[in-house]
Amino acid sequence: MNHNCPICNKAGLPDYTKNSVICPQCNSDLKSFLLLHSISTHKKNTATPYLIIGFSLLTVVFLGLFLKTNSSKNELVTKNTNLINSNLCLSDSINQLNNTIINIDKMPDNKEVAITYTVKKGDYLYKIAHFFYGDGSKYKQIEADNHLVQPYTLKVGQVLIIKISQ
Repeated sequence: MNHNCPICNKAGLPDYTKNSVICPQCNSDLKSFLLLHSISTHKKNTATPYLIIGFSLLTVVFLGLFLKTNSSKNELVTKNTNLINSNLCLSDSINQLNNTIINIDKMPDNKEVAITYTVKKGDYLYKIAHFFYGDGSKYKQIEADNHLVQPYTLKVGQVLIIKISQ
């Protein structure tokens, strides 16, 4: 009983925004104020939980895409590292071949020269044949010269004999 009448402004009324009240001083029916108050009250926004759920789902999707692109970047770095290692192995082979050529020039005229080649990571017979003979299809000659039973299973550090005709 601490509300004022909105018409006569006299104190001592119960809350007319929650119950139907008649003012005892001015005999005004305050039911219309009850209706106006019920219309003007803000209803709870029911969209908020849906917005939170939608935002959470978008966050999960973008996080998944971010992680996928990071893994793709890591794969590219790994592939580039493997290519660099392969190129370093080939440059080592080129240096070894240059040293062999220098030694061949000092040797008497032989019809055939045998070169030892140590298998590096990423090597396979076609690649080695292409390097030494300029034709990868001559891998069968390396296979025959080294008596390889399973040529597709070269091991790193395995020594192969490459025979080159002068």
